[in-house]
Amino acid sequence: MRTLANTRYQKGDIVLQNSDGSKPHGAQTRLPMYIPTTMYQMKCGFTMTLAVIIIMVLSFLFYISKHQVCRYIAPVVSPSENMSELQIQVNTFLDQINKIVPRINDIQKNKSTCARNCKLTIINPKDKYCVGDTLIVQVDMFDYLRKRKSYGGDFLKARISSPELSAAASGKVEDFKNGTYHIHFTLFWEGKIVVSVFLFYPSEGVAALWNARNSWYGYVAYTGKFRKQNKKIETKCGFERDNSKELCEYADHRDEEYFFCVKPWNTSCDSFTEIRGSFTKQSYLTKESRSLFDKTDIRLEIPNAFGNIMVVNCSNNLILNPRCKIGMELQYPSGHFIKNAWYPNGCSIQTYRSTDELNRCMQGKSIYLFGDSTLRQWIYNLQSNVKTLTVFSPYGDGWASQLLGIDLKRNIMVRWKRHTSPFLSGSYQSFREERTIPREIDLIGGHENTVIVLNIGVHFRPHPLHLYIRRIINIQRALKRLFLRSPETKVIIKTEHFGENEKEYEMNSSFHGYVQYLIMEQIFKDLNVGFVNAWDMTNAFNSNIIHPPNTYIQHEVDMLMTYIC
Repeated sequence: MRTLANTRYQKGDIVLQNSDGSKPHGAQTRLPMYIPTTMYQMKCGFTMTLAVIIIMVLSFLFYISKHQVCRYIAPVVSPSENMSELQIQVNTFLDQINKIVPRINDIQKNKSTCARNCKLTIINPKDKYCVGDTLIVQVDMFDYLRKRKSYGGDFLKARISSPELSAAASGKVEDFKNGTYHIHFTLFWEGKIVVSVFLFYPSEGVAALWNARNSWYGYVAYTGKFRKQNKKIETKCGFERDNSKELCEYADHRDEEYFFCVKPWNTSCDSFTEIRGSFTKQSYLTKESRSLFDKTDIRLEIPNAFGNIMVVNCSNNLILNPRCKIGMELQYPSGHFIKNAWYPNGCSIQTYRSTDELNRCMQGKSIYLFGDSTLRQWIYNLQSNVKTLTVFSPYGDGWASQLLGIDLKRNIMVRWKRHTSPFLSGSYQSFREERTIPREIDLIGGHENTVIVLNIGVHFRPHPLHLYIRRIINIQRALKRLFLRSPETKVIIKTEHFGENEKEYEMNSSFHGYVQYLIMEQIFKDLNVGFVNAWDMTNAFNSNIIHPPNTYIQHEVDMLMTYIC
């Protein structure tokens, strides 16, 4: 959030004060008291008092007009003549998410959801379950006072597993908005199955996270470097327009995306060379809200009173699923693990582990990977298996600089490039590489041997949601343009991973990732693309970190190869 040089904020009150502790001109904290003895004196006293008040008000209005506070507020969904079609779409999705997020103004820890007091029961329990059956588990929520909750919005994680088989799958959560949830599990394998439901965040915490995310831009600080002769000048950058300063505006008017930097004195905006984004460690949560995220009260498993489930194979019919192909619907759950192998729903995956298999699959192909570091893991996985693939960085100026993999003998090209701001790297990255995914797609001609893989998510979590929605819609539009000129180009969408850093729950919450997953699903559902449902896969894999091990990444790459080979 923009800070003002001569303004301090305390608990919502505005106090005018200069940096040296003195009062700015026109700001008074106490009016002189006059005790009139005659009617004339009373009128004079009233007039002088009124004049002082008017001067104070005018001085204050003049002050804030020069130092405006520009705080993001989610736009109201009401199309107008001046609102673009893109903005109307953004507002529509914001309104849809607003309807599923609880509105809780009076936050009290004792009245928030307590995992230890919640209850799990099976709907219509059976003595025996068959492979392929659906198991429905009801979750009833209670607060710390053991009072039943009357509203929903809790963020839950649900999975079934058989540790001895290295088997696991996700469950789909249905929220009835009254403190009751149904978790739908598909029983994919036979044996003893453990049901696990975790309360990641109470509904009160979800409401606080949602409000904080969409109220300001202060979780991330962007710094830009400008070159002036032989010197480099650092300056503040970001998505927020500060009208009190002279700015360099880096605008994409077609896609309605804007980025700003404070213009260094006597320096051209065209001399912008490098950019860095990192967490500020600032918080928007109140003391009461932060109490909801005590590490002893979140990410806790809800007690299971019914024990394990026994599943048997009731049919000897062997079902042969067709090979997974582009255009298939994104499902949740989208598959399951068994013996550490991933089995998608309704289709079969091919494993490409040997160098010969990968060489045959990738020969002659140009593969573009646009996304974050979780997609960057793919290019290193490919390099470890395709020994003839030489990977290097054309710029070599930081971990987030683009990577290029070349195999001249087999005419293979693999390229990874970050999805541009918002992007957190900690270190400076070349601004020469700054092009959004829609602009990158527009530069690709496409043909039958062109593969484009897209992934954005985790770097958007600390920013207001409208930035993510706008970028996803613009990607959708770019893909539609691509398919008009090259319908044979293969496009794969990788969802973001389930997981977060426990210390960064406010700006990097899995709840923010879940909301983005829902939006991505809606915007891309009608396109002829393939999905690697990493959100579901990492949940089933029980990975709670953003960068899971390579043993897991291999399953994502296998899905890619199944689509393109």
